[in-house]
Amino acid sequence: MDQIIIDIEDNDNCGYFPMQVFEVQGEARSSAVITIPSVPGSDEPHDVAGWCSEAGEDGGPCDATAVAVGDSGAGQVIMIHGGDHGIRMRPASSGSPWSLSSADQIGEPYMLIASSSEIVFSD
Repeated sequence: MDQIIIDIEDNDNCGYFPMQVFEVQGEARSSAVITIPSVPGSDEPHDVAGWCSEAGEDGGPCDATAVAVGDSGAGQVIMIHGGDHGIRMRPASSGSPWSLSSADQIGEPYMLIASSSEIVFSD
C-alpha cells in the first residue's frame, strides 16, 4: 500500500508538526479549493486550500488533496492535506482572500474528517 508522509517545518501558517505516516486506502483527488461540511467548533461549511512556501514570502494557496487513509483510532477517514506549509481554512461564506492576516482563517498541518462526509471540489 502507498503511504502519505506529513512532515511540516515551522511556518507562519501552522507551525512545526512532527512526521506522521498514513496508509492510503483510496484514490486521491486534488483541487484549488475543497469545501468540507464543518470543522471542529463550527457547523458551517469551510473551504480548504493547500498552503505552499513557493507561493510568496508568507506562503500562499496551492492545491489541496482529499484521500481516504487509515487512522488507528477511527478506521478509514478522509485526509485533506496541502503543501509544505499545510492547509488553510475559511468559512465557505467568507469573502476574504486567502491570507495569513485574515481573521476568519486558520491554518493546520492537515485535517481528518469522517469518511461519510460530503466534500465538494472546486473543479
